[in-house]
Amino acid sequence: MHHELYELYKSNLPFIVRDRETVMRIIQNEENTIIEHRNDQNKLVGASVVNQNTILLLCVDAGYRKQGIGSRLLTEAEEIIRQGGYERVVIGNGFDYIMPGVPTSKRYFPAENEELSPGPDETASDFFTKRGYTHTWNCNCFDMRFPLERFAQNGCRVGDTIEGVTYRWAALTDLPGICACTDDAFSDFTGFYQNENLYAESGSAKVLIAVLGEETVGTLIVEPDGNSRLGSIGCTTVRPAYRGKHIAVNLVTIGTGHLRDMGMKDAYLSYTYSGLDHLYGYAGYRICVYFMMAEKALRKI
Repeated sequence: MHHELYELYKSNLPFIVRDRETVMRIIQNEENTIIEHRNDQNKLVGASVVNQNTILLLCVDAGYRKQGIGSRLLTEAEEIIRQGGYERVVIGNGFDYIMPGVPTSKRYFPAENEELSPGPDETASDFFTKRGYTHTWNCNCFDMRFPLERFAQNGCRVGDTIEGVTYRWAALTDLPGICACTDDAFSDFTGFYQNENLYAESGSAKVLIAVLGEETVGTLIVEPDGNSRLGSIGCTTVRPAYRGKHIAVNLVTIGTGHLRDMGMKDAYLSYTYSGLDHLYGYAGYRICVYFMMAEKALRKI
């Protein structure tokens, strides 16, 4: 059944970038409750996945929409959450996420560097808004994408020193300095950098660091995927004392150039927010889908 659920998700949300292994791990979590809707031929055409107070996924095949299936799935999911003792429902991000929130073409706040993918519209966000959900962030949440055939910034490469800052791949011995940097800049990212596989010489995913003297002042995770030819960058950090010196822009540009040189067709970054559309836009990334970070207070019975 989990494979059916994955196919339902993938066929209806093809513009969401999340690798199959991660999605399967999330939907197979033992604490999930899965609510199904099947047609007369026993084909899965709608489902919701609930974990604690989060709806990780609510999806209905296009041909079965506007028949009340989505409303029923949502009502049952909310009741399961209420019975669990929770007062609020969160859509998207819980113990992990298939997507950060409700995919939409709706821009909740001003944005720049937007080039939406075919597919996202306001149908899903309107569905949740009509049922009492609101966007809870004081900014936009979005994914960005970049066709690397457009990448034309060839001036900076790994190993270069720019205005005294050297941009190079990190080794495991750099980890203490990396964690000090991320703790100073944005501690939520520190855990991602502690994956020792990122520092293996034979690994494809790497950590690009900006070093000034003996101090790591900026970090970026760069990950090519040779199978899909879709590379990613993310978890960009710069120590507060060194911001405003284009260190983040240089990290992003050099990391993106590496993805292009590795034969990636596209690059993307996910689950980011207002302000970073400007930063990543320097290298050529464009917003491809927004997310409604939807929540709703449950009515007490």
